[in-house]
Amino acid sequence: MIDINFFKKSYDLKKKIVAESLSKSNTDDIGAELEYIRDKNPFIYNIETTNYCNMKCVMCPRTMFMTRKNIWIDDDLFEKTTDKVKLHTDKSINEFWNWVEKEYKQPVNEVSENGFYFSIISRHLVLHGFGEPFLDKKLIERLETCKRKNIPTYFSCTPATMTVEKAKRAMDAGLGVLKFSLDAMEEKKIQSIRGKRANFKESIDKILELIKYKKQKNLKTILVPCMIDLSTEKADKEMHKDFLKFWSDKDVFAYIKSQDNRWLYENDKDMKNRSHYSRQYCEYPWMSLTIMADGNVVPCTQVSNNELVLGNINETPLEEIWNGEKYKKLRDMHVTGKFPKGHKCNEKCDMKKLYQYLS
Repeated sequence: MIDINFFKKSYDLKKKIVAESLSKSNTDDIGAELEYIRDKNPFIYNIETTNYCNMKCVMCPRTMFMTRKNIWIDDDLFEKTTDKVKLHTDKSINEFWNWVEKEYKQPVNEVSENGFYFSIISRHLVLHGFGEPFLDKKLIERLETCKRKNIPTYFSCTPATMTVEKAKRAMDAGLGVLKFSLDAMEEKKIQSIRGKRANFKESIDKILELIKYKKQKNLKTILVPCMIDLSTEKADKEMHKDFLKFWSDKDVFAYIKSQDNRWLYENDKDMKNRSHYSRQYCEYPWMSLTIMADGNVVPCTQVSNNELVLGNINETPLEEIWNGEKYKKLRDMHVTGKFPKGHKCNEKCDMKKLYQYLS
């Protein structure tokens, strides 16, 4: 869930910045305007319920770098954290969608990557991080907690780790959006990306069964088969077309996702940064935050190994962290470019930073 009011209020400034019509001499004014616009009560984008995962996906930083202990989020911490989730009203969401259609010249419910971001990410609490949600033993209870608090929920999974029975229970418990990461349409290739547990036919059969179940029970869960665009090869482009064609007559929101985590593949010519995020600067320090399974607060879902911790909700109230000195320094670095050497944001992230647009 993102701060849609910040997204709208900062848009005119963003257009000037991306157009490169402002210079480094404007950094104080830019920082002051963003500080004025941002909500002093933070929006929670994501809660990591577990960092357990039994997959070895090549595009995931977890596979190569994660050293933090595998845990599940504490029950009391989840309860306390979800109490802090700020919800958008139907009116504010509809106003945002109307604004998106006017400014971005596209239907907000367009079945595309941008459509997914604007229509789904904007209003759902994300319940995955660097773990597999279906490995969370208390997943159903957590979804029921969110339903009780009227919090719309979304998470992504790898179908290989998902049982149909548990997925049905998640849908019954009120899960708003269930995304399936697939990435290839033949066995050998999908296993080269996701590991030997991945099985394309079995994954497709599971999703098709959930489509039937959704219809039988008249459920509202949005089912999202997704393929990451990992290559510029012609054969892969044809595969993307086949993938979208396969799902076109089914009750799903199927789309091709731009490849991210480019920094992992600096020497691979096929791994190009085509992410929609690359066409704008990072706004997460002002717009929303992520809470890890141990209570650590980080600026976004790119932080996999607690390399950019801004506080811990077990020790400090969330509002104090959001408005505290560490967050202030991070925002200043994004505007001025004065990052210390090796900083996660500046060297191991795909998104451009605001300062990079200033002449």
